Parts: sequence; structure tokens; C-alpha cells
Amino acid sequence: MKHFRSVKDSIAQPLHRFGRLLAGSPRSLSQAILASLGAAAKAAYFVPGSHLSRTVGNFCRVTGRTDTWPVYSRMVDNLQTAALQFARLHRHGRSELLAQTAIAPGVAAELQRLRQDGTGGIIVVPHCIGAVLSSAKLSTVCPTLLLVKEPRDPGRCELMLDYVRKLGPEYLLARRTPPATVMRQIIRALHDGKVVVGTTDLVNAGEDSVETKIFGQRILSPGWPARLAARFNAPILPGYIHMDGDQIILLGDEAYVEGDIDRGTQRWADSFEKHFRQYPSDWAFMLDKNWARVLAAAAT
Repeated sequence: MKHFRSVKDSIAQPLHRFGRLLAGSPRSLSQAILASLGAAAKAAYFVPGSHLSRTVGNFCRVTGRTDTWPVYSRMVDNLQTAALQFARLHRHGRSELLAQTAIAPGVAAELQRLRQDGTGGIIVVPHCIGAVLSSAKLSTVCPTLLLVKEPRDPGRCELMLDYVRKLGPEYLLARRTPPATVMRQIIRALHDGKVVVGTTDLVNAGEDSVETKIFGQRILSPGWPARLAARFNAPILPGYIHMDGDQIILLGDEAYVEGDIDRGTQRWADSFEKHFRQYPSDWAFMLDKNWARVLAAAAT
């Protein structure tokens, strides 16, 4: 893990400069360059013993799908699109991104209800392609606090913040800020009627972990959304980011308040699984080694 983190730290600046170059090129040229890189990523799928084909294959077996290659191919296409959107965001600002992002009618209705009730809420989303990008549009329709788990490396952290600032919403650094301060700021945001947005993932056993079930397997999920929702009567809105060509769409299910922490956490885990099954090409994080283990266990 430390080795992988050091690799990301070392390539962050070169990737940033490459993105700036792409964003300054004609769109047809930048898309052609990314397509050539995407072709290499797609070719890696066919390498014997590939982790990519094995993991996507496990997902399809678990979910009863037969379109393994199309799922992976669309995933690469979505990554290419998101990479270009990040590059253009940094170089040209967020106006184009706002035009390419939509909020599904059901989510818009839930956000309107929260505003009418004068209450804050918590949007939880999995690590989808375009998840952070969607916060730009969200912040134009409701006051938003984006929780950011920043890199440990100071240089990469400052580079990431340069992108986050261009998105527009208020943000909070969850790793650099003391935990007690993070909680106070989240609570203040909820009291002020803001929507707190956080991405969630598998976690290790700890005080905040809650056992949930997904794809028939027991995993540990973060419990903070359900704990805060129960304590402050703040609805949880489970979200999902779907990419349709160049468009980013914020999907979601009905917001809810659940007093029981376990049930409250399982409800958004169920929502995630439903959307994973429906739009798997948006969920590149299935290729993460921890999720790959869950899918492998579920496929046996």
C-alpha cells in the first residue's frame, strides 16, 4: 500500500501537466489521445490471468450478467471522459462541467423537500467515476459541504485542492482536520440546512464500523452517516453517479431517517448494490483489491 501511494505521489504532477496539455488542445485531438490510452487499457483486459477480466467476470457471475467485456469497455470510456472533464475544469473553469451535469428528477425533488423543511441532509455516494465532479452542479441547487479525504503527501494534496476549489462547493478536509473538528463542522452544516456529501467505502474494524451485507457478503461500512442522521434527525439520501456519454447524472433513492444505526447503514448499502447492478461501468472501484476479494467470495 505504501509503495502504491508513493507511485501516485510521484505521477500526480506529470498527470496534471498532461491534463493541462489535453485541455488546451482541440477537443478532437484530446479525445484521440485519450482513446489511444484507453485502447491500451482495454488491451490489458485480454492479458492471460488479468485481474481486470477476472474481477469484472466475478461481478457478472454474481449479478447474472453476460456482458463482461462491454461492462469493462464502457468503464474505460467513462474514465477517459472523466479525465478530460477534470482537465478542462482546471484549465477553463466549471461552466462546461455544469452544462454536462444533471440531477435526476427524483433527487431534485428530495433536495427541494429538504429545503422546504429547512433541514440539512447527508448524501452518501460510493466511489463512482465522476463522483467528485458532480458536486459542482449540486452546489448550484443547494448549499453543500463536500467531505474530502485528501492525500497524505502535501504536494499532491495541494494539487488536488486546486481542482476541488474550482468545483465550487464548500469543502472540509477530513484527514488533515482533527476528528472532533470535522464532527463539529458537519453538525454546524446540518444545523444551517446544508447538504453534507461524503463518499463511502469498505473500512477496517473500528469504533465507527458497522457490519453490512452486499452481494451476499458481510463487509464493514462507515457508521458516521447513520449515527449523525439518527442523532440530528437529518435525512440520508443514498446517491449514485451515472455517466451517459459526456453527461454526468446524479441518481439517488428516497431520503430517509432511521433511528437504528445498523438498519440505517444497510439501507444505503442496499441502494449502492442496486445501482452497481444497474450501472456497473460507473463503478471502477470494483477493481480495487478489497472489493475484488468481496466479489471473488460472492462468485464462489
